[in-house]
Amino acid sequence: MSKKLMILLGLLLIVSLALTACGAPAAEEAAMEEGGEEAAMEEGAAGECCDAYRIALFEEPVSLNYWNYLGPGSSVWTQYVVAGQAPQLFNLSDVRFDFIPELAKAIPEPVDNGDGTYTVTVEMVEGATWSDGEAITADDYVFTFNACKDLKLTQNWPNQCVPNGVEAEVSAAGDYTIEIKFLNQAPSLGNWQAGLALAPILPEHYWAEKVAEAYVFVEGAEAPEMDRPEDCEADDADADACAAYAAYDEMFTNARTTLYEADAAAAPSGGGYTTDKWEAGAFVQRTSNEEFYFKGAEVVEYEDGTWMMILPDGTEYQLYGAAEGEETLRYTQGPYSPNVIFSIYGSQDAAFLALANGEVDYVINPLGLSRGLREQAEKGEGIQTYTNADYGMYYLAFNMNKFPMSNYEFRQAFDIVIDKEFVVNSVLGGVVFPMYSTMPPGNGFWHNTDVEKPYVGMTREERVTMAVDLLKEAGWTWDTDPAWNADTEDVDPGVGILGPDGEEVPELVILGPGPAYDPLRATFNQWISEWGRELGIPVQSELTGFNTILGPVFVDADYDMYILGWSLGNVAFPNYYFDFWHSSQCTADTGNYNTPCLKDDEYDAVVEEFMETGDLARAQELIYQAQEILADRRPYITLFYKQTHDLAHESVVFPYTESLGGIEFQTGMQEDAQVMLSK
Repeated sequence: MSKKLMILLGLLLIVSLALTACGAPAAEEAAMEEGGEEAAMEEGAAGECCDAYRIALFEEPVSLNYWNYLGPGSSVWTQYVVAGQAPQLFNLSDVRFDFIPELAKAIPEPVDNGDGTYTVTVEMVEGATWSDGEAITADDYVFTFNACKDLKLTQNWPNQCVPNGVEAEVSAAGDYTIEIKFLNQAPSLGNWQAGLALAPILPEHYWAEKVAEAYVFVEGAEAPEMDRPEDCEADDADADACAAYAAYDEMFTNARTTLYEADAAAAPSGGGYTTDKWEAGAFVQRTSNEEFYFKGAEVVEYEDGTWMMILPDGTEYQLYGAAEGEETLRYTQGPYSPNVIFSIYGSQDAAFLALANGEVDYVINPLGLSRGLREQAEKGEGIQTYTNADYGMYYLAFNMNKFPMSNYEFRQAFDIVIDKEFVVNSVLGGVVFPMYSTMPPGNGFWHNTDVEKPYVGMTREERVTMAVDLLKEAGWTWDTDPAWNADTEDVDPGVGILGPDGEEVPELVILGPGPAYDPLRATFNQWISEWGRELGIPVQSELTGFNTILGPVFVDADYDMYILGWSLGNVAFPNYYFDFWHSSQCTADTGNYNTPCLKDDEYDAVVEEFMETGDLARAQELIYQAQEILADRRPYITLFYKQTHDLAHESVVFPYTESLGGIEFQTGMQEDAQVMLSK
């Protein structure tokens, strides 16, 4: 007899339906190319399941340490090789990204304690184990939460224990019962559904000793009683306060470094695979976890919005509908392949050549893909292409802690002279799309179509003239002004540029990946640098390895400008607006992800309300406002977004292929893809 859990959640039902209706990729973007999923399924049926899943990477992971992965080692290449390793209480469903239980038995209602605090009690499933056979319990959640909070972990970690500055206490009320007490905010979309509910869980029995070594550095640490100085480099800075905070911060830096650098080679997994072998420069190997709790679970989705999961023991979960209408998705969870083998090729060209030659089954590609390289790879025998709208952005970022990037008109002048349409259409052949907002248009519910595009269609002469006039009005001067030369139909570059107070503009560098790694960003970098030099700004393009950029940008916060991209994570709730641009997340101050160090009171107020609201319509309004403020303040200048073109051999059978962000966004669907053995 099956057990049935009917789980009702009013607000998130609205979120789910709104995103299903409004956030789906445009038909022309989501449509598969000829010979897509159906062909792959037909060919797959001709073989037997399942071979090793061979995936090509362009770059090394930074670490196999999950603490480091969500900290300073937060490279997308690290994400691919540790994906799914840390289970969660809740998750987001396939295709529609509904809020669903994972290790939780049901979605609980918060309880108002009547004293300004709220308690959420989560009952966990029993029987889930780590790959080494140890039970996954409430203590693991409490342990991970406390380590995150006590050690003030950085980058992605704050959203896992102090989202939007929420103060919470967690405790185990039994082996499989967690009590989460919100102390200074009511549970909201930002701090609960997109925060503590999705926090990763790591195994206490493996990490306890290593975390204890980190705690030694902060034992007895107390924050100085004086206010933290805003700028210890200033002439009038309080030397005593600066010294006190430097010593205090150093304790936590040492603690975090100890944890981030700890050996994770034998760390057990709570997902479908363990990551158990890494030969630098060659490959990373994952091995199937036969203890995976959800192996054999059946996932079903229906036209009316219903999501269902049926576990092998017959336990049935059902959300968001009455299971009416046609089935839109049905598959059985893996893992299927005995191993996932990531081969590291060092460049896009080499990886796609390996696919065409049959060396790998799939190329996991977080970058744009030139039409020529794609067409070349598609000539390989049995290669299929799956096309979807992307959920990411590529951007130019400014270090707003340094002159001249701190100057509003400087950033605006760059925005004026950057001709995105020219680079996209005339140089790159239209393989990507110009981007004007910090929300990709593929996520239609949150994308603000009214964000202004003031410079589209302007000529080169008009752009240069407008930028020069703008800078002059703001007090910038040149020995020789930049000017359009009608005879040469080109720009006579400016000479001897000085800032508004007579400051000399230093030599500047735009960091970015090289052409072997990503020719799209490398191309933008070189054109932007050239246009900056036309204005007389001494700026150079520095093309380097992807991992080489991470230190100056995300650890040291010591850069001028850089060009990178984001895969934006939670489709249902874009909390990255807090993580990337709220003043509390300034990388230079906290080690978190506000790399430009935008500090704007108006923006902070908008995004704080967004993180605290439980009203979906109001949340949408606030994200629209946030997009407009960012388009004006320009901590980033968004450059382009892309369609995802996932190329895989026809022997790989995916559970589905149409979804925002595509197969790459699901890290190649490692657990659920079936790689058929040919007869």
